[in-house]
Amino acid sequence: MDRIRSVKKETITVQNHLERDSRLDCWSTKGIGALTHPTNVWVDMILSVNIEISIPEFLIEVFERAQSCMVYGCYHYPLFTLGIEELFRFGESAFGEAVIKAGAPRKIAKGRYEQQQIWAHAQGIVSDEELKRWTASRALRNSVSHKRSKLLLGPNDALNQLITTKMLVEDLFESCEPEDKLSNQNLG
Repeated sequence: MDRIRSVKKETITVQNHLERDSRLDCWSTKGIGALTHPTNVWVDMILSVNIEISIPEFLIEVFERAQSCMVYGCYHYPLFTLGIEELFRFGESAFGEAVIKAGAPRKIAKGRYEQQQIWAHAQGIVSDEELKRWTASRALRNSVSHKRSKLLLGPNDALNQLITTKMLVEDLFESCEPEDKLSNQNLG
């Protein structure tokens, strides 16, 4: 006997792939409730978060890939989770590039993410508070990379993580600027 797979409402199909995922309908930036935002408002909120400093182009591509997943989460909800996972990869890659820019020894620059964070903190590149946030980001990255159960994150998680990661990366790269360059910027 042939078994026919029943199609769940959230399954993406040729017929519904351009329709808003109904799981988005109960979310607003305030959380779960009766108020929701139209799809274009969600998309605009996600795309309004941009890196505003100079970083390597490949990092911009990873950031935009995370953003794009989040945008398409409006049409297939699990893509919000995938976007967050990609954002954690962006943060880790950005941290590695920043410590290289800051002159980390080769062993640190090519080493583990945790060791890069410890080194950056010891050098005064990241403050105690920033180290806590980067450590939390690393722990979250580990938890989504080594899943033991189903994980489904939503639009608020995605938007908040996008904003937080953007701020952390921008602050990190600005902290890695050579002192003479910062002095020249302050004079100009």
